[in-house]
Amino acid sequence: MAGASRKRDRDGPGARSTEYDRRMASDTTLRARLSASVADLDERRLQARFDGVDVTSIADVPLRTPARFGGEVRSQHRSAGRNDATLRVVVSDGTGSVTVVFTGRQRIRGFEAGRAVLFEGVVRRDGERLVVLNPAYTLLP
Repeated sequence: MAGASRKRDRDGPGARSTEYDRRMASDTTLRARLSASVADLDERRLQARFDGVDVTSIADVPLRTPARFGGEVRSQHRSAGRNDATLRVVVSDGTGSVTVVFTGRQRIRGFEAGRAVLFEGVVRRDGERLVVLNPAYTLLP
């Protein structure tokens, strides 16, 4: 008989309130997502993408010291001259953005908009933007 009462408890009001709590939590998240701006949602998505990866966020990256940071490729700009090919890639992680400059390169296979990349290099400030020259990089899936 004790087993029957346990079953009733599991299916009783306590179980319904747990399901109700779960639904309310998902409704709250849905409501928050629907009321947030696209930029806010994108920032949260980018920050979540690099959770658990041992990197410094771009907003917290130290200047003029070696750092490891990650981000998603936002845009690329190629300048091709006879002797001075340069590839500039803007990368964002949801907390900030950095311009990664590769001198002597016009293209790097795998660098495309939306691709996640880890970088290791020395970040410096150039006016209002953060810049890193010729960093080591790892393409993420």
